[in-house]
Amino acid sequence: MNDDDHFDPKARAAAKQASRDEDAAALASGAKSRDDLRRENGAFAQLRVRPDFATAYARR
Repeated sequence: MNDDDHFDPKARAAAKQASRDEDAAALASGAKSRDDLRRENGAFAQLRVRPDFATAYARR
């Protein structure tokens, strides 16, 4: 494996912050409304759910 194959949490955090900054600028300028941003980012809301591994392993 080379360095390109590894997850870089700092780079990911920077990319997420850049996206948040772009959303804030678009909202402040009036280019997008809160509803626009909800529609665009809403598809990712389901990814915030964390699995309950205790329940998953309890099925025996």
